[in-house]
Formats: sequence, structure tokens, C-alpha cells
Amino acid sequence: MARSYVPIPQADPILNARVEALKLLADHLSEPVVIFSPSLELVYSNSPAECFTRACPLLDRARYQGNSGGHPAPEPCAACPGEMVFEMDPTFGGFGEDSAFPRTEVTCPFPRAVPLTGDRGQVGCVLLMRVNRGESMVWQKPFVRSGCSEFAKSGVGNTGLGELIGQSPTMEQLREMIQLVAPSEVTVLIQGESGTGKELVAKLIHRLSKRGNCPLVVVDCSALPESLLESELFGHVRGAFTGAVATRKGLFEEAEGGTIFLDDIADTSLTFQAKLLRVLQEGEVKPVGSSRSITVDVRVLSASNKPLQNLVKAKSFRADLYYRLAVLPIFLPPLRDRREDVPLLVQHFVKHSCLKHQKPLLNIHPEAMQVLVHTSWPGNVRELEHVIERIVVTSPGVQITKRDVIDPFSLPEESPDLCATGKAAREEAERACIIQALKEAGGKKTQAARLLRISRASLYNKLRAYSIE
Repeated sequence: MARSYVPIPQADPILNARVEALKLLADHLSEPVVIFSPSLELVYSNSPAECFTRACPLLDRARYQGNSGGHPAPEPCAACPGEMVFEMDPTFGGFGEDSAFPRTEVTCPFPRAVPLTGDRGQVGCVLLMRVNRGESMVWQKPFVRSGCSEFAKSGVGNTGLGELIGQSPTMEQLREMIQLVAPSEVTVLIQGESGTGKELVAKLIHRLSKRGNCPLVVVDCSALPESLLESELFGHVRGAFTGAVATRKGLFEEAEGGTIFLDDIADTSLTFQAKLLRVLQEGEVKPVGSSRSITVDVRVLSASNKPLQNLVKAKSFRADLYYRLAVLPIFLPPLRDRREDVPLLVQHFVKHSCLKHQKPLLNIHPEAMQVLVHTSWPGNVRELEHVIERIVVTSPGVQITKRDVIDPFSLPEESPDLCATGKAAREEAERACIIQALKEAGGKKTQAARLLRISRASLYNKLRAYSIE
């Protein structure tokens, strides 16, 4: 039976919302989960955690809270991960920070510690959990239908979770967080720089959830003006505005029973944010021009490449919507912070590009790999993918050399920074990708934009910029 002990201060809405969401999630898990306060008092433990009362001094200590009977409470272990978290100063929602996940010896029943931050970014609680490696890492719950098979196929703890490639500690932690949040119904905010894979993470969360067999609708909020965004999401009735010649369902209705992913949520207006907040709170949408609301059953995932907490302080993003979206935040690290994953990504992209362009598999010279590893990659994984494709297409031999990686016409060969190859090289690679996508789509621009993962409007802009007929 799950138990709650020390209450969370009601004055901290973010921390309170996160703890309550985690309680709802952990009540259905077969893995032990516990939450402690900064004074190392037990806030919550689920039923499986009761089996570890004798193994963890902090759990055993809970019996002494408010009823010591003259006996001293047990002290935490010397290498308690929870105690170490409170001694650190992790950034807000620091799920991607390696320091926010101290590891203890394998004998510890809870070797993972996750900081739960509050309204001011301070650690108000810590989540301790036990995570096994390999296929046993899958949460054994009856409602994760397709999710379990997906995890088993993807090789969790090896080189990828589906398309999530990497062996660095931050990527292992990201997989664990995806496992933790996917089976729940709470909203998830995915934060990270452009090109880090926020949409990929959203797709994985959807696929591993109980809604995995239902629609996933992806909305690029930055590509649509406010008036059109409202109509697209909520629908409209006939005659609601000029051009509304027929009643049309919104994307929330199209995603019924499934998930809607709101990408670039930071680029929406305050007016739209107020309407979206009502949808999240009431579970209803009101089509443009209609006087009645429609009930929808949709899980909402959102993403931003801008720090929403800063936008809230600047009053350009609603604080109440932020609290609602960021119940369980996930931070995706930039590629420069996980350089040990670059060789795996390079090998994956080389293989994919060789198959795509019908070329024999190319080898990678160690010097070329060193250049790629030490590049800063401001465009992150997306930039790396496009650069590798350009190299594969233009490479004349059977091996990718340092000369292939560093453009001799734009950069001295001894320079290790590929970013300095300049704007012309990036535009050339992007132009080639657009032409290839148009060929694969048979000239259909909507399909080509979908292949390129950009909006149709962005594609038209690029066609004009690159003079592509």
C-alpha cells in the first residue's frame, strides 16, 4: 500500500504538482519509488518500496517520524544518493544533468536520485528509484501493451531506445525518464536546443504509453499565425470567418484517444495560451464560431527550445500554463555535452545515408572521426545528420577521410572545427536534402515537407531562397 508522510508546502505550486503527479504514476508501478524532503523525511513511498524498509535506513527512519519513543532514528548511508542531491545545486528540472543523478554502489536499493525542483528552481524533494538494466528495465504493468515489446526490440541500455542513440550517462538517464513518464497521463514538457530530438522523444513517449495504438498529432506552433493556429487546433464551424465554407474538426478532435504534441509552444501568444489552458483544465475544446464545447480525451506533450521559466519571468508566457505543462519536465542535452555519443551517431548516419543513396558502406578514418567528435555542433544531432549525408554523397572513395570532413575550399585542413566551413557549405547540404525529398515525394511539396520535418510554409520559403523549381 502506498503511503504519504510529510506534506509538501502548498506555497510551492510547481513542486506540489510534480510530487502529486509522481504519486499517481508510482501507484501503478511494480518498481519501488520513494520521495524524501530536504530534511530526509519520507514524503511518499509506493507499495513495492515497503519491501526495502530494512535495506534503506531512510525508509526505516520513517517509522520514527513523530513517534521516536526515545530511540534515535537511523542515519542515512554514507553514500546516500538522496543526501548528495541536496548538497548539489542542479539547474531547474535538471533531468539531463549528469550531476543530478549521482550513483551509489550496486548494493544500494535506490541507486538513482532525481531532484524535484520548485518555484524558484531550488531542490524541494528528491525522488529515489531502482532501475534494472537490460530488458528487465521495462516497467511490468498490464496497461503498457505495445510499449513492452518496443523496449525489448530497441535494446535498452545498449545503443538505443528505438532511434534514441547513445551510451553516455545523460542518454541512459533520458531513457529512464522516458520509461518513467510514458505510462502516465500527465503532461510532459520537453526542453532542449534545436536539433536535439524533442519530437523523437515525444514520439517515443506516445508509442510506449497506453495510447500508443491511437493517433499522434504533431503541431508546429511556430509555423502558424495565431488565428490559424486556433482554428487548426480547435476546429471551426461553417461561416466562422472568411473562407470557412464548411465545418472542420480541429487537431484535438483528430487526436481523440491519443496524444497531441505541441512543438515550439513558446512561440504562441498570451491570448492563445489562455485558451489552451482552458482546454487542459476542462478537457474541452470550443471550435471557432461555435457556442458549444466538445469533450476530448487527449494527452498533451509540449516542447520548447527556449527556457520557459525565463519567459514566465519576462511575462511573455503564462505562469499558470507553464505550471500545467511542466508537471514532468525532460531536458535534452546538446550534442556538445555528450561527445562520447558522436561516434555511434556518425556510424548510424553513415549507414543510413549509404543505404538511402545506394552507395557501398563507407569506413571512417580515425582522424575524420576525431574532427567530428571535437566539433561544437550548434545544430546538434540534426546538423550532424545533414553533414554526414553531404559527406556520403560527395565522398569519392570507400573511406571517409579527414579531407572529406573538412572542406578544403572553405577551411584550412588543420582546423578541427567543422562549423567554420561556413554558411555556403550548410546551404549546399540543405539544398541537396530538399531536392532529394522532392524526388522521393514525387514533386508533392506537402509530402516533401513532412519528410524534411518542416512546415509547408518553411519549404516554400526555402524553395524560393535556393531557386529550386
